Amino acid sequence: MITFISGGSESARLIAGFRSFMDDSEITVIATPAYAQESPCGCSIPDLDTLIFLFAGILNTRTWHGIQGDTCTTHRALRRLGTEESRAVGDQERALHIYRAQRLKEERLTDATNSITHAHGIMAQILPTTDDIGEWSVTTPSGRISLARYRTTYDDDTHACAVHAPSGTTPHASMESIEAIRNSDIVIIGPGRPVTGIMPVLMCAGIPETLGNVPVISFVPFTGERSRTRGAKTYAPESRAECPVYDQFTDLYLMDTRDPLPFDNALHVDTRMDSRTRRESLAWDIMALAEGLKKESNR
Repeated sequence: MITFISGGSESARLIAGFRSFMDDSEITVIATPAYAQESPCGCSIPDLDTLIFLFAGILNTRTWHGIQGDTCTTHRALRRLGTEESRAVGDQERALHIYRAQRLKEERLTDATNSITHAHGIMAQILPTTDDIGEWSVTTPSGRISLARYRTTYDDDTHACAVHAPSGTTPHASMESIEAIRNSDIVIIGPGRPVTGIMPVLMCAGIPETLGNVPVISFVPFTGERSRTRGAKTYAPESRAECPVYDQFTDLYLMDTRDPLPFDNALHVDTRMDSRTRRESLAWDIMALAEGLKKESNR
């Protein structure tokens, strides 16, 4: 069993590579609901939605969000009536949001997610880290804004300095996400948004402690973010890559081959996933590394 802690669409790309040689029933993905948006049009949780569409075989893999071929009739009608949305939401995707909001009136987010995956015939386990949905926020150089607003304003985490749980609370991880990690042969953290995608998962009580008892492969935070400036490969002027939050449980770090920053004990790999071939190649490489870690942990 392999578990991914998702950092957004980049993690979805990697998971797509793993699906080329793994059964979905052997895959668990944990994602944060920290940037859930509740409205009269339903409850949107973008990363969970992307994973659902991926495993259902309907994800738009040109954009890595939304449903392939979805229509936006309702979105256009709302706009004519004077209701603006932060992004165009497809009609089928909106139906999922409405269904989720209805289920959340009576049950936990984990149970609502299970109902959705069952309706789509999904064999993989897709789990929200926590059942608590609240107003998370992000500190940026320009000030503090809501996490949901940040995610609709910025394409990556280069503007995110820190992420904050609702009202300074400590969210508790669901028992399902804790058990999924505990029963995993290997856990892969990332790639993707390290501050707004990964950190809200790691900030949930019970997650870091459980990760310390299983083999963990982590993508070095900010590697992908530094390399993405309108598609150009440029890097911020840091002198060394660091990720102390991960050190307590990570057995192996992965770092992009083009990242010039030194990082002790990191294995450099080609993390580009702009084609199916590259996604599958990276997945195969990571699986080989995971097998090695599993053998070491069993000694």
